[in-house]
Order: sequence, then C-alpha cells, then structure tokens
Amino acid sequence: MDWIQDLWDLLTSAIMLEPGDLIEFQRMGCQHWGIYVGKGHVVHFTFPELEEGLNNMLNGEFFKAKVQKERLRNVAHVSSYAVNNQLDKKHPPLPLPHVVNRAEHLEGKNIDYNLVMSNCEHFATMMRYGIAESQQAVYFEVDEGFVKQIKKWLAEIKE
Repeated sequence: MDWIQDLWDLLTSAIMLEPGDLIEFQRMGCQHWGIYVGKGHVVHFTFPELEEGLNNMLNGEFFKAKVQKERLRNVAHVSSYAVNNQLDKKHPPLPLPHVVNRAEHLEGKNIDYNLVMSNCEHFATMMRYGIAESQQAVYFEVDEGFVKQIKKWLAEIKE
C-alpha cells in the first residue's frame, strides 16, 4: 500500500510544487518552513530525532537543529501546507536548481537554532534567496554566526 501513497505523492507534488519552492507548514501558533526539492521530498531545518538530540545535549549542544531531507507528507503530518514564495517580490530567487542543490548540500548539518534569530524560516529563505529572513521574527536581528556557517558550507559547492 505504500507504493500507492508514494505514487499519489509524486503525482500531486508534480502538479502543485516546483523544486526550489518555499513550503510553509501550519503549526499551532507558528509556521514551519522547508524547501521542496522534488519527488515528494522537502529539506528543512528541524530538531533531530530523540536519540540524536539527547546525544547533542550530553555534548553540550542544547540548541542544535539538523538539516534533514524527508518526505513532504511526513513533515506535514496532519497539518496543512502551501507554497509560499511571498518574498520573491522583495528578493529575486536564485536559479531553482541552485536552491535545490544548496538545500541538499546542507543535509545532515547541525546548526545553532534560535526561535527568533536562526530558525527554519531563516534557513529556507537563505536557500532560496541567499538572505536569511523571517517574517515571524521580523523585529529581531538574524544571528550572523548562523549566516556565516551556512555561507561557509555553501562555498564548498560550485554555483
């Protein structure tokens, strides 16, 4: 039965989503953000699985989040989601193949997380526009260390 769901995911995502799109997931009281990378998958900046998170805490890394590639349906769970490229009018997006390449290159990386200074929306906009911006945290400065770390990793790839 999983193959039926996989086929449905591929068909619906092929119709509605373009690789490189910003995906906004509705959560209680906030939004979660990721980059659609094609074939029913999204790359997003989120907290690691429980065991890895506990290991991070034991190593003194309390506020680390991880860049993960997962099925769109698994990230959405029961919440709704939509394409939200609303900043395209303010910042021209990078070429969409570059957006996907950037996001996938950072898969598995652990980065400092801060709800208002370095969150999932900052990550997603950094991938699409090259600028870390969060409409949810518009009154706070972006963590420059977060931006520098991502730029350092992105310098490893040729765009």
